[in-house]
Amino acid sequence: MIDFVPLSESGHNHFAKELFETAFPEEERPPYAAVKNREQPNFHFLVATIDDDEPIGILTYWEFAEFAYIEHFAIEEEFRNKGFGKGCILDFMLKHPDQVVLEIEKPVNEEAEHRLEFYTDLGFTQNPQEYIQPPYRKNGKPVPMIVMSKYELDDGEFEEVRQQLYREVYHVK
Repeated sequence: MIDFVPLSESGHNHFAKELFETAFPEEERPPYAAVKNREQPNFHFLVATIDDDEPIGILTYWEFAEFAYIEHFAIEEEFRNKGFGKGCILDFMLKHPDQVVLEIEKPVNEEAEHRLEFYTDLGFTQNPQEYIQPPYRKNGKPVPMIVMSKYELDDGEFEEVRQQLYREVYHVK
């Protein structure tokens, strides 16, 4: 059984930091300390564990009025392709029955293609609108991404999601 424990209560800070920094390219993540110390009440940093508190992954997400946004999700390499990632996301979707949104990189390599397939197989929709992830760091570069969602977003909904993410997560207008 997979359990989700808030990072602050988990005792797995080293694991979470290492996975966070190795699973995501620098341009697709803020500095770990900035994420670990976020104090917004609608932001959550969870560690996924199995058995006797063995950490297997991390999940960061935001809860907004109209949707939940998965900012970062990763499973430790030794636990990949064993159903744990699928279990984590399905559990998350059950706990968030309304709209769930996430960003993934465009399928320019095998790993990115696998990620797109993973979320598609779980029922997420690839939205057709163009989306650019703003830089997390000063002097960072924006990253073209795909927005996936539990339910397809029309143009108006997409723009509302984009504006909320830009404002709340990336602190840009």
